[in-house]
Amino acid sequence: MRFRPPVGQEQLADWFRAASVLVMPSYNESFGLVAIEAQAAGTPVLAASVGGLPVAVADGRTGFLVQGHDPAAYARVLRDFADDPALSARMGRAAARHAECFGWDTAASATADVYTAAMQAHRRRVRSHHG
Repeated sequence: MRFRPPVGQEQLADWFRAASVLVMPSYNESFGLVAIEAQAAGTPVLAASVGGLPVAVADGRTGFLVQGHDPAAYARVLRDFADDPALSARMGRAAARHAECFGWDTAASATADVYTAAMQAHRRRVRSHHG
């Protein structure tokens, strides 16, 4: 385990790729962008089950979510990664695929779908009132 000061984006991706697992014992996360970035680099994530992290991390598939903030719970999962190096590789591959769901193209398409559905619903309401 290494604690490092902040680095630039170009170096950060290299660090994510070099890591066996990213640990995020957060108390609050609005979305979990760091978890998505790590997964995009093929790194599984061990995170607190708070905020947006349950959306960002597919528990048991791309990493693990810990309920509460018990250090022993984090230690148990880290032991699993240490005891089974193939676990990190397997979850890392799944993590990279999962992260693709959060790319700009996917987000833009999902946003367009929301607007399309809203417009269609509005048209149905207008037609039913003016039928």
